[in-house]
This record gives sequence, structure tokens and C-alpha cells, in this order.
Amino acid sequence: MEKNELSLDRSRSIQAVLSDGYRLFGRYFSRLLQSSWIHAVFYALAFGFTMAVFFTNILPLLMEHRSLSSELLPWIGSILLFVIAAILLAVAGGVAPLQQHAETDAISAPRHWWGRWPWKLTLRSIVRLPKMLWSVLRRQPGRLLSVCLIMLLVVLVTTMLFMLPAVVMTIANIEASTGRAAGDAVEMPENLFAINFATFAVCGLLQAYIHLTTLFPLYYLWGNGKVEKVKK
Repeated sequence: MEKNELSLDRSRSIQAVLSDGYRLFGRYFSRLLQSSWIHAVFYALAFGFTMAVFFTNILPLLMEHRSLSSELLPWIGSILLFVIAAILLAVAGGVAPLQQHAETDAISAPRHWWGRWPWKLTLRSIVRLPKMLWSVLRRQPGRLLSVCLIMLLVVLVTTMLFMLPAVVMTIANIEASTGRAAGDAVEMPENLFAINFATFAVCGLLQAYIHLTTLFPLYYLWGNGKVEKVKK
């Protein structure tokens, strides 16, 4: 039964924290997708716009040592938009379902096609998540470091595999900007912003759920702290 397999109220090794976290994400992926698909699209669009502004407008100016004053404000605005999108995605696709799982040992499908919009939980999470992470860091610093390093490796490998077009586009943008700064005649397409935006937005949609997986092992690591605290 799931209560015996994936219940939060169990002490777990580092290997079990990781394997159960990814198993929980995989088991309920369809419901997590239903809950957060709008947030993931918002995240992808914000990511695409932020990267397009950087590679099309900011990077060439940096390589040519020119002033960023005219382009800096739109880029900062796009970063703030991306941060908001990431927070909404994390809460709707991770924090809210995990809170439900902690209480019921299950994750239900959302009631509406537009998914979950837990505004109150979003605001509470901004305050509570740092405290929860601090409690994990204080009680299990070694485990937290090990889990984070392994998850970072998983994220890097999956990013290279599933976001190859974005990686190729990044390299092409850097090489083109370096060439222009060195005085080489590099012809860039007129619709470069649109190409960058489309490439990074599509890859950003995949990135949204790759990054979302990291919350699930952390959930079980936090559960370890609760179990150990009760035992004491």
C-alpha cells in the first residue's frame, strides 16, 4: 500500500529520500501536470522572454563594453516576472500537492481544468519555506548537501539531454556576440529575438518540470526531520 511505501512518516536513508521523491513525482505526474500546466506555460514564456532579452539585447552590449542603461530596466522586469512565475509553479505543482500528500498520503486531481491557484498558500509558502529549509539544514546538513549535489547532477544531465536546442542556441549567441565584439562581420537574422524567445520558451516548458522534481526529495528529507524529532 502507498501508505507503507511513500508515506511521509517514515525515516529514510539518502538513497530512499531520492528514490521515493522521484517515485512520488512520477506516480502523480499526470495530476501534477493538471494542477500546474498554466503556471508551467507562464514560467516557460517568462523564461523565454528573459533569455531572449539577455541574448539579443544585453549580451552584445556586454561584449562590446557599452552602457546597459537603455536595456537594463526591461531585463530586470523580465527577471522579476520569471521569479514570480517560478514561485507560482513551485507552489501549484509542488508545495500544494505535497501538503495534501502529507495530510492524506495521496494527491488528488484539481477540480477545474485550469488547475490549482492557491494564492493564500503561495503567500504563506514565501514565509514558511525558508524556515523549513533552515530546519533541514540545521538538523541534517550532511544529508541535505548530499541530496542537493545528487539532484544538481540529475538536473544538469537531464537539462543537457532535453534542452539541447536551448544549449545550442546559447552557444550560438555567445559566439556571435564574441565575433561582433572582435570586429568580425557576423550576420544575425533579423528575427533573432523571436527565434531566441521561441527556442527558450519551448525548452523552458521542459525545464519547469525538471526543476519541479527537486521539491519531492526535499519533501522526504524534511519528513525525516519530523520523524527524528518525534522519536526524541
